[in-house]
Amino acid sequence: MDVGVVGAGIAGLAVALGLERAGHQVTIFESESAIGGRMRTVEHEGQQYDLGFHVLHTAYPTVQRWIDLEALEAKPMDACTVSIDPGTGRKRILGDALRAPKYLLPTLKAVGVRDGVRFLKWRLSTSARDLERPLDRPSSTVEIGLKQRRFRPSTRRVLAPLFAGITLDPTLSERFSFAEFTWGAMSHGTMVVPKNGIGAVPQQLADQLQQSQIHLSTKVTHVSATSVTTAEQTHAFDHVVLATPQHVTSSLLPNAKPLHVPIERLTSTVAFLAPKAPYSQPRLLLNEGWGSQGRNVLHVHLPTNLHPRSDGQQVIIATLVGDAAKQPNPENVLDELRQWFGEQVNRWSYAYTTTVRHALPHTDPNHHQRRMADLTIDGVFVVGDHRAHPSVQGALASAEHLLQNLNIPLPTK
Repeated sequence: MDVGVVGAGIAGLAVALGLERAGHQVTIFESESAIGGRMRTVEHEGQQYDLGFHVLHTAYPTVQRWIDLEALEAKPMDACTVSIDPGTGRKRILGDALRAPKYLLPTLKAVGVRDGVRFLKWRLSTSARDLERPLDRPSSTVEIGLKQRRFRPSTRRVLAPLFAGITLDPTLSERFSFAEFTWGAMSHGTMVVPKNGIGAVPQQLADQLQQSQIHLSTKVTHVSATSVTTAEQTHAFDHVVLATPQHVTSSLLPNAKPLHVPIERLTSTVAFLAPKAPYSQPRLLLNEGWGSQGRNVLHVHLPTNLHPRSDGQQVIIATLVGDAAKQPNPENVLDELRQWFGEQVNRWSYAYTTTVRHALPHTDPNHHQRRMADLTIDGVFVVGDHRAHPSVQGALASAEHLLQNLNIPLPTK
């Protein structure tokens, strides 16, 4: 077969790799000047910055099949999350005591015995064999689901920014079943960060392509079941695969538009350089006051706590979502972080800002399947996280679904 693939993100690259290894001819069209889609890393003044906050979950079955984590020199984050109350400076630890018993007492101190038991029950309800099982049943929203699990408001002040960061949805209107899926992934694996940024993941797939052609900076204006049209010409193929984000897919295939009005998932990261790290552990620091007046920073992380810079400088990255992410002001972010870390912030210097539009797809809350049943729309094969759920697992699972439908074996690492 001669197949045209539109989009060089992780789903499109996985489809291309599977097709190529099965002996088929593949041509990839990518509108950006680099591969990776929304999983990209850029370099600025010698430092690499991910577009948005990214980690890889080792529990994802698709990651285990497709990605060589050792080759990425990926290092794990701590098996806990830390929150801070900007008003008091108090920090709380929420850890997985089954994987890291040292976090049992700090977690109970942070949330109390009753919520500690609720966390344990939630943890034990997850399935390592089938992480996606919760997605197959009807679900409330994340906001309602956390209340239904009867967590106290003080505990929800930690869980709300955690899941807002995962879904990039300040309203917490994503399906609670997706939160349960991610909770299972965190329970049965680790969150790791590649040495050279998240862009190294799609690059690893692209590096395995030997015959496929990749046309960068090539915008596709029209697709059909057997053709891809760019500004220059129309290319004929036996099949066409559309592996683009939700909003691009909808523009190229009007029948792919969701029935509901999508909410754009928008995120920005604002990076600073510092002579000293405000904390030394490889942890995510969540904002318990997030969403209240003047408190827009969702969380902070320090990639240099895992992968130090050669010059000893520390990189501090603050993440914002929703309206706060549209035009982030570094000075305002610094002022906010001064409440977190005190006067040491005065020695920090602004480094770089990334903003990602349409960073994740919006899923109809009434949808309760781990992936869309149909593989084609108007004869075009469609893959991507919007065809399953907003995660690397969802994106790769949609690619695997297509390959298996074509009787193409999944490649090994």
